[in-house]
Amino acid sequence: MSVNSERVKLHCNLCLGTRWHSILYSTTRSHTEPLDEGFEYEESTVYNVAECDGCESLTMHTSWRTSGQSGSIEEQWPPKISRRQPKWMFDLFLSEALDNTFKHEFIQEIYSSLKANNRRLAVLGVRALLEQVMLEHIKDQGSFEKNLAEFEASGFISRVQREAIRPVVEAGHASMHRGFKATAQQIDAILDVTENIIESIYVAKLRTANLKVPPRKL
Repeated sequence: MSVNSERVKLHCNLCLGTRWHSILYSTTRSHTEPLDEGFEYEESTVYNVAECDGCESLTMHTSWRTSGQSGSIEEQWPPKISRRQPKWMFDLFLSEALDNTFKHEFIQEIYSSLKANNRRLAVLGVRALLEQVMLEHIKDQGSFEKNLAEFEASGFISRVQREAIRPVVEAGHASMHRGFKATAQQIDAILDVTENIIESIYVAKLRTANLKVPPRKL
């Protein structure tokens, strides 16, 4: 065990990028087993607790390696993220009935997939979320494309939003049937579109419900 002031560059989930960190605590755990013909198998893990020099958030970092391994396996807890959940998540929760919180839960599960770097699951989750949002407002038309057309015709999204959703749907199909794995940048674009639609339908209405505008004077 050691306590030192070593500084290293690590990923910070609050700053959303690589930042200087101070190592507050470090310890190593090793395990050795004898093998045949006098050889030994050894594995060791270095544990570091680091503090971001900017926002002062704490993270745990491990570096694990075994005999014969060319490099080490690096892990971080909490897991690395490149995008935070929307600030309006609590407002979304308030907009839902207690027995029907699927949108809030769906978004949390999508972000959990991203934390584990399961980008295909995240894209599939987004497609499923969009379909559930549509079916909450319109009668099922039998296909995603027909539901999307009816969703626009009913005034819940604009023509521009509908066209923006198309690549999201295609990404979902490709992930399901062709093994497509979106990049971090593509995930950002997919979530930008999805969250914009959910915010405009549910959250904006809640925020403006008590907005008092003085009447026009005649």
